[in-house]
Amino acid sequence: MKSTVARHPYLQNGECITSDYDCEWLERVLHRAAEHAGIYLPCEREVAQGVFRYLEHHCPLRTVPLPYFFGRLRSVLREIGLPRIADALQEQLPPVSIPLDAMAGKNPLPLFFYTELKHRMDDLRSRGLTSYRFSGAHRCSLVLGRRRRSCPTQRRALLELESFLAIQTA
Repeated sequence: MKSTVARHPYLQNGECITSDYDCEWLERVLHRAAEHAGIYLPCEREVAQGVFRYLEHHCPLRTVPLPYFFGRLRSVLREIGLPRIADALQEQLPPVSIPLDAMAGKNPLPLFFYTELKHRMDDLRSRGLTSYRFSGAHRCSLVLGRRRRSCPTQRRALLELESFLAIQTA
Protein backbone atom coordinates (compact mmCIF):
# COMPACT_ATOMS: atom_id res chain seq x y z
CA MET A 1 0.00 0.00 0.00
CA LYS A 2 1.35 3.40 -0.94
CA SER A 3 0.57 6.40 1.24
CA THR A 4 0.95 9.94 0.06
CA VAL A 5 1.63 12.71 2.50
CA ALA A 6 1.35 16.32 1.48
CA ARG A 7 4.82 17.84 1.54
CA HIS A 8 3.62 21.34 0.78
CA PRO A 9 2.69 23.78 3.55
CA TYR A 10 -0.83 24.28 4.80
CA LEU A 11 -2.69 27.37 3.63
CA GLN A 12 -4.38 29.37 6.36
CA ASN A 13 -7.23 31.83 5.99
CA GLY A 14 -8.45 32.99 9.38
CA GLU A 15 -9.44 29.88 11.33
CA CYS A 16 -9.44 27.64 8.25
CA ILE A 17 -6.36 25.62 7.42
CA THR A 18 -6.16 23.41 4.35
CA SER A 19 -3.58 21.16 2.76
CA ASP A 20 -5.96 19.88 0.10
CA TYR A 21 -4.58 21.78 -2.87
CA ASP A 22 -2.46 20.83 -5.82
CA CYS A 23 -0.67 22.22 -8.84
CA GLU A 24 -3.87 22.19 -10.91
CA TRP A 25 -5.52 24.58 -8.44
CA LEU A 26 -2.56 26.93 -8.82
CA GLU A 27 -2.85 26.68 -12.62
CA ARG A 28 -6.53 27.66 -12.43
CA VAL A 29 -5.67 30.63 -10.22
CA LEU A 30 -3.06 31.82 -12.74
CA HIS A 31 -5.42 31.18 -15.65
CA ARG A 32 -8.17 33.29 -14.06
CA ALA A 33 -5.71 36.09 -13.33
CA ALA A 34 -4.46 36.03 -16.93
CA GLU A 35 -8.04 36.12 -18.25
CA HIS A 36 -8.89 38.98 -15.92
CA ALA A 37 -5.82 40.87 -17.13
CA GLY A 38 -6.70 40.14 -20.78
CA ILE A 39 -3.43 38.30 -21.40
CA TYR A 40 -2.83 34.89 -22.87
CA LEU A 41 -0.38 33.02 -20.64
CA PRO A 42 0.99 29.99 -22.50
CA CYS A 43 3.32 29.04 -19.64
CA GLU A 44 0.83 28.92 -16.75
CA ARG A 45 1.49 25.22 -16.18
CA GLU A 46 5.25 25.76 -15.95
CA VAL A 47 4.86 28.72 -13.57
CA ALA A 48 2.45 26.74 -11.38
CA GLN A 49 4.79 23.72 -11.36
CA GLY A 50 7.75 25.91 -10.39
CA VAL A 51 5.85 27.51 -7.51
CA PHE A 52 4.51 24.15 -6.36
CA ARG A 53 7.97 22.55 -6.55
CA TYR A 54 9.30 25.33 -4.34
CA LEU A 55 6.46 24.74 -1.86
CA GLU A 56 7.12 21.00 -1.74
CA HIS A 57 10.92 21.00 -1.55
CA HIS A 58 12.22 24.34 -0.33
CA CYS A 59 9.57 26.20 1.66
CA PRO A 60 10.61 26.18 5.34
CA LEU A 61 7.13 27.08 6.62
CA ARG A 62 4.55 24.47 7.64
CA THR A 63 1.64 26.92 7.54
CA VAL A 64 1.39 29.91 5.21
CA PRO A 65 -1.24 32.62 5.67
CA LEU A 66 -3.21 33.05 2.45
CA PRO A 67 -2.49 36.80 2.07
CA TYR A 68 1.25 36.10 2.49
CA PHE A 69 1.10 33.27 -0.08
CA PHE A 70 -0.59 35.44 -2.69
CA GLY A 71 1.72 38.37 -1.90
CA ARG A 72 4.75 36.16 -2.58
CA LEU A 73 3.10 34.77 -5.73
CA ARG A 74 2.54 38.36 -6.95
CA SER A 75 6.20 39.21 -6.39
CA VAL A 76 7.28 36.06 -8.28
CA LEU A 77 5.02 37.01 -11.19
CA ARG A 78 6.50 40.52 -11.26
CA GLU A 79 10.05 39.14 -11.18
CA ILE A 80 9.41 36.91 -14.20
CA GLY A 81 7.93 39.81 -16.16
CA LEU A 82 4.20 39.36 -15.64
CA PRO A 83 3.17 42.46 -13.65
CA ARG A 84 -0.32 42.73 -15.18
CA ILE A 85 -1.13 39.16 -14.15
CA ALA A 86 0.29 39.88 -10.68
CA ASP A 87 -2.04 42.87 -10.36
CA ALA A 88 -5.05 40.81 -11.50
CA LEU A 89 -4.32 37.94 -9.10
CA GLN A 90 -7.14 37.45 -6.58
CA GLU A 91 -6.84 35.61 -3.28
CA GLN A 92 -8.89 32.43 -3.21
CA LEU A 93 -8.82 29.25 -1.21
CA PRO A 94 -8.56 25.87 -2.89
CA PRO A 95 -11.81 23.93 -3.22
CA VAL A 96 -12.87 22.06 -0.13
CA SER A 97 -13.45 18.32 -0.58
CA ILE A 98 -16.81 17.04 0.62
CA PRO A 99 -17.14 13.23 0.56
CA LEU A 100 -20.83 12.69 -0.15
CA ASP A 101 -20.67 8.92 0.23
CA ALA A 102 -19.21 9.18 3.75
CA MET A 103 -21.94 11.64 4.73
CA ALA A 104 -24.61 9.32 3.33
CA GLY A 105 -23.12 6.43 5.30
CA LYS A 106 -23.64 8.42 8.51
CA ASN A 107 -27.03 9.84 7.46
CA PRO A 108 -28.68 7.28 5.12
CA LEU A 109 -32.11 8.92 5.18
CA PRO A 110 -32.41 11.70 2.59
CA LEU A 111 -33.98 14.19 5.00
CA PHE A 112 -31.10 13.91 7.46
CA PHE A 113 -28.46 13.72 4.71
CA TYR A 114 -29.59 16.90 2.94
CA THR A 115 -29.97 18.75 6.24
CA GLU A 116 -26.43 17.76 7.29
CA LEU A 117 -25.01 18.69 3.86
CA LYS A 118 -26.71 22.10 3.96
CA HIS A 119 -25.42 22.75 7.49
CA ARG A 120 -21.88 21.78 6.47
CA MET A 121 -21.93 24.02 3.40
CA ASP A 122 -23.41 26.93 5.40
CA ASP A 123 -20.66 26.49 7.99
CA LEU A 124 -17.98 26.49 5.29
CA ARG A 125 -19.50 29.60 3.67
CA SER A 126 -19.52 31.41 7.03
CA ARG A 127 -15.76 30.71 7.23
CA GLY A 128 -15.18 32.17 3.77
CA LEU A 129 -14.91 28.89 1.84
CA THR A 130 -17.01 29.06 -1.31
CA SER A 131 -15.39 26.57 -3.68
CA TYR A 132 -16.22 22.87 -3.26
CA ARG A 133 -15.19 19.55 -4.76
CA PHE A 134 -17.72 16.76 -4.25
CA SER A 135 -16.76 13.10 -4.35
CA GLY A 136 -18.69 9.85 -4.11
CA ALA A 137 -21.94 11.10 -5.66
CA HIS A 138 -22.77 7.76 -7.31
CA ARG A 139 -22.20 5.76 -4.11
CA CYS A 140 -24.16 8.38 -2.17
CA SER A 141 -27.13 8.01 -4.51
CA LEU A 142 -27.04 4.24 -4.00
CA VAL A 143 -27.20 4.70 -0.22
CA LEU A 144 -29.92 7.36 -0.38
CA GLY A 145 -31.97 5.30 -2.85
CA ARG A 146 -31.38 2.17 -0.72
CA ARG A 147 -30.02 0.26 -3.69
CA ARG A 148 -27.03 -1.99 -4.32
CA ARG A 149 -26.66 -1.18 -8.01
CA SER A 150 -27.86 1.34 -10.56
CA CYS A 151 -31.57 1.40 -11.27
CA PRO A 152 -34.24 4.07 -11.92
CA THR A 153 -34.58 4.78 -8.18
CA GLN A 154 -30.83 5.32 -7.85
CA ARG A 155 -30.74 7.54 -10.94
CA ARG A 156 -33.56 9.68 -9.48
CA ALA A 157 -31.61 9.97 -6.22
CA LEU A 158 -28.52 11.01 -8.22
CA LEU A 159 -30.48 13.64 -10.19
CA GLU A 160 -31.95 14.97 -6.95
CA LEU A 161 -28.47 15.16 -5.42
CA GLU A 162 -27.05 16.94 -8.48
CA SER A 163 -29.94 19.43 -8.44
CA PHE A 164 -29.43 20.11 -4.74
CA LEU A 165 -25.70 20.69 -5.25
CA ALA A 166 -26.34 23.00 -8.21
CA ILE A 167 -28.69 25.14 -6.10
CA GLN A 168 -26.34 25.23 -3.13
CA THR A 169 -23.26 26.16 -5.18
CA ALA A 170 -24.97 28.77 -7.37
